[in-house]
Amino acid sequence: MEKCNIAYLIDTLVNPNAGTEGQFIKLVQGMVARGHSVKIYALRGSPYLASNVLGVDVEVLNIHRMASPLTFWRLFLWALQLRREGVALVQTFFNDASVIAPMFIKFAKCVAVISRRDMGFWYTSGLIRLLRFNRRWVDGAIVNSNAVGEKTTECEWIPNSRVHVIYNGYLPPNEVEAKVSIPAGPVIGLVANIRPIKRMQDAVAALGMLSDKHPDLQLVIVGGGDPKPLIQQAEQLGVAERLHCVGGQKAPQNYIQRFDIALLCSESEGFSNAIIEYLQWGKPVVCTRTGGNPEIVTHGENGFLYPVGDVAVLAGHIDELLSEREILASMGHQACHSVATRFSMEHMFECHERLYHQLLKEAR
Repeated sequence: MEKCNIAYLIDTLVNPNAGTEGQFIKLVQGMVARGHSVKIYALRGSPYLASNVLGVDVEVLNIHRMASPLTFWRLFLWALQLRREGVALVQTFFNDASVIAPMFIKFAKCVAVISRRDMGFWYTSGLIRLLRFNRRWVDGAIVNSNAVGEKTTECEWIPNSRVHVIYNGYLPPNEVEAKVSIPAGPVIGLVANIRPIKRMQDAVAALGMLSDKHPDLQLVIVGGGDPKPLIQQAEQLGVAERLHCVGGQKAPQNYIQRFDIALLCSESEGFSNAIIEYLQWGKPVVCTRTGGNPEIVTHGENGFLYPVGDVAVLAGHIDELLSEREILASMGHQACHSVATRFSMEHMFECHERLYHQLLKEAR
């Protein structure tokens, strides 16, 4: 394929281990490896970006406020720079960049591509009005699930013909680096930062409901955030000694390999990297029927789906898997197969490359 001069505009990049950030890094590295000219522009700097570990040219625009005359001036100068450097296509990642940049990208005579990777929990009425105004300058919107695509069309009024689903790509799982210390007994586990949208209290409540039938059941939560409310809830339910909040981990697979069943209780998900990692390790998944989750988990094959907030159904699915080990093993096998055939990193690179060329051809 013809090589492209591509720029990526991001808000900033602080934690390379987070889901969207990790996908962005892999995409940049994949496009460089395929011979494309790539440069990253960031609204704000960070120690990670300053470390040069990405191996590509990074320029910080020093934009900290969206509604500022200085911001518009710097974006105007940036657009002139894009013209001088012969950039053909600019893709934004993260939210701020996609809100303020499309008009300037088109002024630079570049193809403008935005990214949407969640169900719009950050939308406000004012932002939606601005995003609908912006749509006239957007040549394409890359989304990581059909559910996110539908939300983008519904809220931002971007036509379906300009919304393109490209699933996240994943490398084979790393080898387990170390054994972890978790008490004996079956383990249900969850990998996510502790935030209200993740509804981790539902997992703790399910642990409490199952305590009589499965008195040695352990719940492991891998992720940053304040665990105190969850610990207090577990104390009230009499299961505090079986709740293990281990904080953020550079190698969550060390814990995932110890799970018997993997959970995700979120009230909203675009496309869950955690679910993919669970499946790669052959873990049956019990997750909420929301967002892109049903595009990854097929109910009754590689896991179970349940209504958001329905703790009784969540606990029932966990109980069924713990009580029927044949079903648990079968779902584990299907979990590995479902990921290997659908969500490879190479496929993700190829889809981006094909779309870039399609949009550039249409713009000529």
